[in-house]
Order: sequence, then C-alpha cells, then structure tokens
Amino acid sequence: MAMVLEVFVKLFLQKIANLAEGEIHKVLCVGAEVETLARRLKRIEGFLCTAEQRRHVDQDMDTWVRELKDVMYDADDIIDLCIIEGGSLLKSPTTFAVSNPSSSRSCSYFGSIKHRYQISGRIKRLNDRLKEITEDRSIIPDVEITEKDILIHPVRSRETSSIEVKADIIGTQIIGAAQNLINSIVGISETSKCVVFGIVGMGGIGKTTLARRVFNDERIIQNYPIRVWLCVTKNYSETDLLKEMIRSVGGSVEGAESRAELEPKLASLLSRNLFLVLDDVWSPDVWEDLLKNPLMHGATSNCRIVVTTRNENVARSMGDNIHHVEKMDEECGWELLWKTVWDNREKGDISRFKAIGTKMVQKCDGLPLAIKVLAGVLRSKRSTMEWERVLRSDLWRMKKLDEKVPGVLYLSYEDLPSHLKQCFLHCSLFPEKAHMYRKDLTRLWVAEGFTEENGELSMEEIAEDYYEDLIWRNLLQVDPTFVDGSRCTMHDLLRSLAESLIQGEGVYASDLLSVNPTNPLNKLRRLSTSNIGERVELPSRIIEEKCLRSLLIFDSPRARIIGDDLFKNLRNLRVLLLNDTSIESLPKSIGELSHLRHLDLDRTKIREIPESVGGLRNLQTLSVSGCKSMTELPKTITKLYNLQCLRLQDTPLTTLPKGMGSLTNLSELDAFIVSDDGDLKELQPLSKLRSLSIYRLDRATTTGESVLANKSFLRQLHLFCMSPDPAQRTVEQSQRAWSICLGLCPPPSLQYLSIKFFPGNWFPRWMMVSPLDTAFPWLSYLSIHDLPSCSKLPPLGLLPELKFLSINGANAIITIGAEFLSDRRSLQGFRAFPKLEVMQFFNMPNWTKWSTSVTSVQKKATLIPDPTYQYCSKKIRRATPGSRPDPSQPRSELDLIGSQDIHFTNSDLSHHQNPVRLPTSESAADDSRRSSHLKLLPNLKELWLVDCPKLGALPGGLCPTNLKLLYKERTHSFVEIKNLDFLTDNLTLKHNHSLRRISNLPSLKHLQVDDCPSLEYVGDLAGLQHLHLSSAISGVPAAMAVGSR
Repeated sequence: MAMVLEVFVKLFLQKIANLAEGEIHKVLCVGAEVETLARRLKRIEGFLCTAEQRRHVDQDMDTWVRELKDVMYDADDIIDLCIIEGGSLLKSPTTFAVSNPSSSRSCSYFGSIKHRYQISGRIKRLNDRLKEITEDRSIIPDVEITEKDILIHPVRSRETSSIEVKADIIGTQIIGAAQNLINSIVGISETSKCVVFGIVGMGGIGKTTLARRVFNDERIIQNYPIRVWLCVTKNYSETDLLKEMIRSVGGSVEGAESRAELEPKLASLLSRNLFLVLDDVWSPDVWEDLLKNPLMHGATSNCRIVVTTRNENVARSMGDNIHHVEKMDEECGWELLWKTVWDNREKGDISRFKAIGTKMVQKCDGLPLAIKVLAGVLRSKRSTMEWERVLRSDLWRMKKLDEKVPGVLYLSYEDLPSHLKQCFLHCSLFPEKAHMYRKDLTRLWVAEGFTEENGELSMEEIAEDYYEDLIWRNLLQVDPTFVDGSRCTMHDLLRSLAESLIQGEGVYASDLLSVNPTNPLNKLRRLSTSNIGERVELPSRIIEEKCLRSLLIFDSPRARIIGDDLFKNLRNLRVLLLNDTSIESLPKSIGELSHLRHLDLDRTKIREIPESVGGLRNLQTLSVSGCKSMTELPKTITKLYNLQCLRLQDTPLTTLPKGMGSLTNLSELDAFIVSDDGDLKELQPLSKLRSLSIYRLDRATTTGESVLANKSFLRQLHLFCMSPDPAQRTVEQSQRAWSICLGLCPPPSLQYLSIKFFPGNWFPRWMMVSPLDTAFPWLSYLSIHDLPSCSKLPPLGLLPELKFLSINGANAIITIGAEFLSDRRSLQGFRAFPKLEVMQFFNMPNWTKWSTSVTSVQKKATLIPDPTYQYCSKKIRRATPGSRPDPSQPRSELDLIGSQDIHFTNSDLSHHQNPVRLPTSESAADDSRRSSHLKLLPNLKELWLVDCPKLGALPGGLCPTNLKLLYKERTHSFVEIKNLDFLTDNLTLKHNHSLRRISNLPSLKHLQVDDCPSLEYVGDLAGLQHLHLSSAISGVPAAMAVGSR
C-alpha cells in the first residue's frame, strides 16, 4: 500500500494533462489512447478513497484495489517512457516532421516506426485492462456509497471518561508532570478569562491519563466548582457536544435542538469558574467555531480548558500553553507491566521476571499503551521460560498485538491526507531503529513522485512541509540532539502499522530469501534490505517481474560487486541506494536506467562513476558523500539537466568538471570547490540554489560580489575560507579569502550560515555594519569556527529568529561586551537573543570577561587551532565535548565513584540553610546593575562553555526562564557557581581546577562533577535528584558537606 490510489491517480492525471499540452503525444502518435486512459480514470477517481478503506474488510474489494494498482504502476512507467523518448525526439533535427506527417522523414522521429507502435500498443493494452476493472459492476456499487456509511476496520470511536484509573498512575513521572501542569493552570492570572492548555503526544503515550490526573486533583476541584469532561473524537456532532456539556454543568436541554438554541443555554449556566477537558481533539474547530463564543462572551467567570491531541498544530491554534507528554521511563514501565500482568492475582516472586520484563519494556520504547497490550499477552504465561520465549520471538508481529496496537494507531494514519499517507508508509522501508534525515527523506519522496505541485513552491519545499507535518502529528519522532529537527526516528509500533499496510508492494527484509511473494497480484515495487553478501543479487521472482521501482541496500559492508545484468533487468528503477557498501565500481549499464531519479552512493568505496551516467536524463539526486576513493567526477555529469541535488561532501575531490553552470535546476550543491583557476562564474547561473557550500575561497581570483546576487531562494550557506591544514595556508591566500568574504552579500532568505577557517581581522561589512535584524530576518542557525584573528564579534543579539549559536576557536577575543548584543546606542527595553535556545563557546583561550556593558579595546591573540573539533555540515548538532548527563539515569540517586571519604545522605540535599558565600566581585555587580533594563537570552535552554580557561563569571542580566543544561569544561577561572535559580535540569562540571563552591541552585535536578579537585562546598540544592562525583574528585576533603556546613 505504498501507493495510495487517490493521490496517485490525481498526480497521474496531472502528468497526462501536462503531456497533452505539449507536442510529445503527437510525436509518438499516442494522443487518442492517452485521452481514453484519462477519461476512464476520471470516472473512478471520486471513490478511490472509499475503496482503499473498504479493502480492509472486503476481500473482493482488496483484490479489485490490487489489480487497479498494478495497472496504475504500469501506466506510470509507460507515460514516463513517453516523456523520456518523446522529449529526446523534440530535441532532434527531425522533429519538424511532427507538423508535417506526410513527410518522407516522418518515420524517423523514433529511430523506427516499430518502436513507436510498441509504445502505442502498450497503452492500448493498458486501456483494455483498465476497462475490465472499471466495468466490474460487482465492485463499483460498493465503492459508490457515501463516506458516512464506511466501517473502517479496526477503528472505532474511542470514548473516554474523567474517572481516574489508579493502575495507570505509575511512578513519580506522571505525578510530577501533572503537578507542573496544575501549577501552570492555577497560577494564571484571574484577569485572563479563558486560557487553553494543550497536552500533546502520539497515540497511546498517556495523554488521557495525564488529563484525568489533572482533572481529579484537589486544587482543581477547589478552584473550579464546575468541571466538565468531553470526549470529542474525530467525527463529533456539534449539537450532541453542546447537549453533553449542558447536562454536565447541571442544565437541561429540553426544548433546545439547534446550535442557536443550545449556545445561550450553555452560556447562562457558567456563573462560576469552569474547568473543561476536551479529550482526543482532531481539529481546532471544536474550540474556535463551537465552544469559544459561549465560553468567552457568555460566561461570567474564568474558564480553564485542557485539550489532548496528537497534533501539535491543533493545540497551538487553540492556545500557546503546550505540554508534551514524555515517554515512560524504564522503571515505571516495568512497574506498569507487572501490575497489569498480575492485577489482583497472586503475585508470587515477581523479581524473577524483572530482568526479562525490563528487556521487553525497552521494546515498547516508553509507550504505556504498548506495555499494557504486552501485559495482555503475558498474563497467561507464568514461568520465566515462557517470558523468555516471548522475548526471543518477533513480538510485534504476534496476532494479539497486531489486532490491538496497530488498530489504535490506525486512526492516526487514517486521519492523514492521502499525500502524507504515502510518505508515512515509505518510512517503513528503513531498518528498524534507523535514523532518518530530513534531507534524505524529502529527496526520496520527490523521486518516488509523492509530492503534489503547489503554487510557486519547489517539490523539495513541499516535501519538507510533508516532513514537518508528520513530525507535528507525532508519527515521526525528532532526535532531540539535532536542534533543527533534521533527524528523526519511527516508533516501532508505527513502523509495524506501516509494514502491515505496505505489504505486497514494498518490504524491508534482512533476509532476501524470505522475499518470495506467492500472490500473483502482489508485484513487489519497493525492496529494502541489509546484510547482503559479496555480490548484489535479487530473488529470481523479482527479476522476472521487472517491476521494481526502488532498491535500498543498508548496512552491507561485504557487498562489493554489481553485475551488469542486474540493471538490464531493472529498467523501471527510480531509486537506487547503496549506502555503506564496499562497491568499487558501477556497470556501464547504469546509464540505461532512464527512469532513475535518485542515486545514492554515500560512504561506498567507489573509485569512479562511468561516463554513461550522462544518459540518466531524469536523475534528480546524485550523492557520493564520504566516498574516500573518488578523486574526480565524470565529465558527462554536466548533461544531467534535471539534476537538483549534488552531494560531494567529505570526498578527496579537488575540482569539479567544467560546465557545472549548465545544471541550472540545482537546488542543493554541498561542495562547490573553487578550482586552481579561481573562477567563481560557474555559480552565477545556479539561481535556484537553496543550499550551497563553497570550499577554498583562498583560491578565488574573481570577486565574490555577484556570486550570491541572484540567489533569492538560498536557505543554507556554508563558507570554507581556507584549507583545513594550517601548514598549507599562506599570507597571500589568507588575504585573498578575506577579500572574497568581504565582497559576498548573502540574501536575506538565509536560515543557516556557517563560516569556517576565517582569516580576517574583522568580520565583513554585511555582518558588522548593516542592521542584522533586517539583513537576516530568518537566520536561525549560525556557527563560526576557527577565526584566529578577529577580536570583536558581530552584534548577533539583534537576530530575531536565531535559535542556535556556536563560536569555536576565537583566539583573539578577550572581552565580549554590549556590542555582541546590539549595535544600537540604547538598549532600553531591548531583548537580546530573543529566541536563542542553544549557545556554545569552545576553545577561546584568551576570553577573560563576558559583560553587557561597553568593553575596552581588545588585543589580538595568536592562532591555537583545536585539532579535536570535527565540523558536521548541513545538520547542526549539539556538540558533545564529553559525556553529558544521562537523563535516563534513575532519579533520587547519588552516584559516587571512588569518593569513599565523602559521607552524606540523600536527605542532606533538601536542607535550606544559607551557607556563607564568597563575596560578589564589584565589576560583576556593576554589570548586573547596568543590565537591569536588558533582557538577555530569555529562551536559552543550553549553555556550553568549553576550553575558556580565563573566563571567571557569567554576565549580569541573564534571564532565561528555563535553562535546562549548563555545561562547563576546563573553565579554570570560575571559583563559585551560585544563585542560578533558573537552571532546572543539568549542571555538568569537568576539569575545573579552581572551582570551590556550588550553592543556591534550588531547581537543579542533576549535578555531575568530574575532576574538580578544589571543590569544598555543595549546598542549597533542594530539588536535586541525581548527584554524580567521579573518581577524579577523590582528593576532595572529607569535611565537604552537601546541603549544610
């Protein structure tokens, strides 16, 4: 079911319409047959969605759908062939015969009239097959019913209630989440009449359980005399919902049937504070169009509304207070499992099952629904041997799980628009637990033809919107270590659902021998596999069918040979992915894959790409990133006029073929390498670029002023000014690179900017003088690395959308002052870095002061490169200079390694005595007073200070509301860390030799201290749950106290 008929037919008809508008159908003499094909498809287009849904309960309908899909795949291949061959003819000198069919040369357009009739004959046979399917009257009446009559298996409307299920309240995790939410609800000002709070999370994660806990809390009961619980569901009735709410507040609906009669009745009953839960909301209309008016304008008291939803967009359109439900931790998961398995029965020795049960809980990945369904499977199994058997089995394909878990999650799938369904199903082709990158998924979806045209947006932009939509709907989970959301995973349960829906058309198989379809209607179109042997070979059935459109090979380092015959039998391939194999060469027959859109050879051992690749006229993506043996590209690459993405990062290439400027459809070029002749003119025609990396600006001889002038779509720009090897840099090259950088003028559309190996003494005018908030209004991610000579940073605090900032290797920086925040004279009321979430400073050996006041003249420093830093282009990832605190560690735990001389108890952590503090420096106090009118870093979540040995204090004016992580390593001038009441989660301190005291961090939960030999005192950590002291701190005196003297 990778093909969703409704959207596939829609896109196919669009393709046919484009074909009919041109001259291709005339060249091939197929106009009449193509028109017949379009007419027949339009007759059934309206009820294809219904047919897809009914196939789950009707075997005949399932057969009909499979037959129709088979025809559609073949039709798509034939029309593609028409476009390819007809397009070639139109470019040939003999094309004039199109308008003169009586010409003696009219048979030469196609090389042979026989070939032309072959295509026409294939379309005619296709029409005959389609006619037979569409005229099957035993099926058509069933699919012409209305949407409301459809019974979709296995989904039923889910009713919920406010009754709290005590068995679902496991551990401190949900209790803490509920208390935080309750505090937010009761803490809102009484002047705010109606406030909406959203509880967001994927299906089965416990949104309703959390809402019940809040609903039944004593503080909510005391503050809100009227409490109402409404289960909204997807297909709610407006009048029924209003009636239910009126009854819940003690009113009568007698005599009122219409919405106009019910709304004033409801408003008249709301004379006291109201607490309303709207559970399982699928659309904001229930609030915006139905309940908002009577509650906002009719009620005389305050209303607090809690909404549970799977879609964050729904929650945000109703209010700004969003709470994301966290996955259940391992300990709570085990507790839920054993309590559900044993219920009130004789428990016996439960500890015998814990090791096995914990492993099974890990498979559920923190999803309470999955754990409870698993418990249902285990209830009849009373021995550890039986549990072991379940653990070793393919648990997620067990019948009991398939009937319930995918059934619950199927509702999320069925709610998707058709175009998103195809993208969601496609993700199941990746190996289990695999990391998926936005840039790869979007390119694959475009290559597969999943994207619909939408105004002026490019197909890539549309695919990126699809990715974001799947994230918002909680069907893909973002990897939190990628701050730009560019990497994600798919939950096992959702993957299981997708696999069950895609079966027959696509499959991921770790063993190719298991791929042996027996149903003649199931022609495999997409195959994904891993761990294959030395030679890339496919099952004979797949070769014989010749229908494969996508071949994805993962994790197969032994594979190194592809036979010439393989590609000759897979002429319909659109996607070929050979990542991380040991392939050294490709057969020349790859040039015959005229349908191929996506060729991914990342991290293979390939030495060269054959010149025949120039025949891949439909190729959109060519990726050879990480191919360490590839020293040059084929010259014919400049003939790939449809190429949109060329990835060359991390290869030994030193130059590109001449003529790259002819690839005018390129939107991503991640390695434009300036050649020895220094010419940048090849970049000028590439006006569609959205992502560009330029290497070796020190080689350039032409000016950079016009290079970016016409790049109005540019979103990402990565500048590598010099050679990464300092030994290869000369003074002349440094001056040339600096001059080119000064001349560049990036467009205001930029969202990502990185600059590395910058040789100048000051930054370009476009970063220093121009008002940055108007020059770069959308810039969100900025990294500047290896800038040995710059003594002053740009006024980056002006950037209104900046979320991530990393500065590394700024050796000449001595002071960072108010000029870093703004270039304006007055800072009154100014919010510096208003949206910054992650700030990193690495390898700044001479940085002594961080201030919000005007700084003194700074001095230059010599270059001290950081050989350990590795730059990761195109995905901005949080740096990990050392191990960071592990949030999965057990809570309320003290972890001391090699610290046997230190004696204290967990209760010591809650003491509130005020210890004697070291005096605050006069300069820091003055700085704090000067910055009292300034709001600095209000949204900061992470602050990293690494290898900044002379910096001794944080600036005054810091006001983040929820700083989650402060990481400090080799910041030797910090003597004390105190009074950071805004630091809530993690404080990690490593190799800080002068640090003596840590105090007054009331909200801190996790503290990790490694190699801080001067530390004498830790106190006033009322909220601390986990303390880790490494063996490197064994020199700390035994008199050290935690919580009190």
